[in-house]
Amino acid sequence: MGAESFSVDIEALKNAGVGAADLMALLESHSVEDIECDADAVGHEGLSAALAGFCERWQVGVKNLTKDGRGLSRNLIDTAGAYLEVDHQVAANLAHITQLARGGVHG
Repeated sequence: MGAESFSVDIEALKNAGVGAADLMALLESHSVEDIECDADAVGHEGLSAALAGFCERWQVGVKNLTKDGRGLSRNLIDTAGAYLEVDHQVAANLAHITQLARGGVHG
């Protein structure tokens, strides 16, 4: 497998992480608990109770989703940074090797 068969779009990786973070912030800004569940709004006591229970469970799911999403976002951004750091280090090493090859090895 040659170098031409593998590449990473660092900018796309970073943008995916930032996009995930933006989406999680948007999800967190809208609380499921804000949904009107009282009997007057829904029209039936039993339906109101069922809707309230559903919304409580839904809110737990949203909290879990946003927690996982923030972790995913951090991991994507960290991975982009790690690829960039390695890329810079390899470039510096190659520049040093080239310089040594042109000037000879001085011990």
